[in-house]
Amino acid sequence: MTTTDVPDYYAEFGIGAGDSAEEIGRKLDREHRSWAGKASKAPTSDKRREAEDKVRRVLDARKALTDPSARALYDQRLARSRKKAPEPREPRVPRPAPGGAVRDWVGIAERNIADGDLQAAEYELRQAVHHDDRNAYAWRLLGAVHQDLGAYQDALQEHRRALQLAPDDAANHVLIGNVHTALGDHHTALTWYMKADELSPGELATELAVGDGLYASSRFDEALTWYEKALAHSPGHTGLRDQISRIWSLRAEGAMITHPVSRRLVVASEEAARRILHCVDQGLAVRPADPDLVGRLEFYRGLAAESLGKTWRWHRRMLWVVVPAVVVLLTPAKAYAVFVVIAALALVAWIGFRPRWWHTRASLPRNLLTPPPQSWSRA
Repeated sequence: MTTTDVPDYYAEFGIGAGDSAEEIGRKLDREHRSWAGKASKAPTSDKRREAEDKVRRVLDARKALTDPSARALYDQRLARSRKKAPEPREPRVPRPAPGGAVRDWVGIAERNIADGDLQAAEYELRQAVHHDDRNAYAWRLLGAVHQDLGAYQDALQEHRRALQLAPDDAANHVLIGNVHTALGDHHTALTWYMKADELSPGELATELAVGDGLYASSRFDEALTWYEKALAHSPGHTGLRDQISRIWSLRAEGAMITHPVSRRLVVASEEAARRILHCVDQGLAVRPADPDLVGRLEFYRGLAAESLGKTWRWHRRMLWVVVPAVVVLLTPAKAYAVFVVIAALALVAWIGFRPRWWHTRASLPRNLLTPPPQSWSRA
């Protein structure tokens, strides 16, 4: 809802005039999560643009209402705008009925989808393609409905029918890729996502789809590149920030080794510790919203930082110093025996006082000391 000149964020997002900045922030967070999710799953380009516009409006509302000085200025502008007479609205032109039919099958189906009534939408869309079997949009929408209902083979047939009628429809390519993803064929899905990006470069939903396809195919470095491109278009996308952070978490985990005895992740080199700290910093820099993910990154940071600290531990190699020193000490009439023992103890202390990663490395079998350059333990 807007006034003549200034958008009314209070009415649009259900914000009370007496709400605090914290309360407003929570309400806008909920709105952002809702609309960002709709943008990434929208069955049509129109619905996707609508959701992306809503996301941008949420971000604008946050700037206007969460800062006290900005809010005071916004309230003044809104009050002045409300005093102006509203401009007359143009009458809504109804969508032409497919095939000349009296009933607007597609328009009714869209409203059913918005209301969550997929069964009713399926009926309307079947009627739409019956009256006009060359309506590519109706075929695409019917495929999206069948996909949501779990009828994946029907969905594929309908999307391919839409593809014959509109071969350059990027959104339809994304939807076909989504069906293959649901069927577990990530390689084929990625091919469709890539083609969609060729047809419509720079689209947020398409870039997300490509990133998800690469992630599902365990091509994490490439997925990160696509996610970062998408983040530039939608910096407030919560799920996107979590996914980027998750990849950095996997990179940090790949720098560690699973100890064969304790079965815990350990850090076995200074280089690995530095890499982990870098990955954690990058993962937290995007401000992930998933508390479990944040906790995992903080845990990895603690492991890496602790591994760089020094401590003393006993090693069997010290026996080669201690045993001869004890023999010398027990030998009678040796004036220099005390000095030998003192030197031996100093040597033992020097050998044992090392960074924690060094002690960890000394306890690992040789075959674990040369892990692959990047090991991804889980997707």
